[in-house]
Amino acid sequence: MAKVDYKHSKSKTDSDIKDLWQTPIELYEFLNARFSFVCDVAASDHNHLHLNYLTESYDSLLNGWAHLKSGFAFCNPPYSRILPWVKKAREAADHGVGTVMLLPVDTSVEWFNELRKLASEIYFIVNGRISFVRSDNKQKIHGNNRGSLFAVFNPRSFGECRISCVNRNDIFDTYEKIKDTIPDPKVSTVWPKQVNEIFDSVEFSKNLTIEDQTKVKQSINKMIIDNLPIDQINNATRFLVNRMEAKR
Repeated sequence: MAKVDYKHSKSKTDSDIKDLWQTPIELYEFLNARFSFVCDVAASDHNHLHLNYLTESYDSLLNGWAHLKSGFAFCNPPYSRILPWVKKAREAADHGVGTVMLLPVDTSVEWFNELRKLASEIYFIVNGRISFVRSDNKQKIHGNNRGSLFAVFNPRSFGECRISCVNRNDIFDTYEKIKDTIPDPKVSTVWPKQVNEIFDSVEFSKNLTIEDQTKVKQSINKMIIDNLPIDQINNATRFLVNRMEAKR
């Protein structure tokens, strides 16, 4: 859930906060229930909704997110630079990683024309607009002057892009039905396959508390993102697990 730029609005919101809007939880969980996200690839420490997230310091546009190996990533990119993110999502899909991207509706621009060529599916959100959330106080800000859509880059889908609509009310109604069954992300989250494989290979890792298991998986994921050698990741993970086990 990264930067959102309401270019033509006359918002009085501080510019630094304006660049760090958060996706409303209702929309995120509506999509997460379908795609089981493994990462948020355009987030910050303040606005992420998935424990596994990439910030500006990682630079997803430069490094991509094909390292996730499989699954679907969520992406709410900076709206001032949409086209490069669209191309990067297609690149990830070509390497087996899907992406669901939240975007503003603007069919007259170049990036939308490319989106129709590169995405598998495009869903226009109709019957209302999405109110984004301030990352500093978690308050919804109404007055979004554009509609929203989400595009799916499915690595297992080929052929022409399918275009459809989803009713905004259905998104919020679905959230109300599932919200009590949504697991706490601090306890249960979907991790990339390689993270789980490394974690499972370490003796005593599953003896740790759920909180410590999450910390270990976060550490593994960061080392993978940093492109450390697999032997170094395995050794560091064993050391971390043994240290946590000794403190129990």
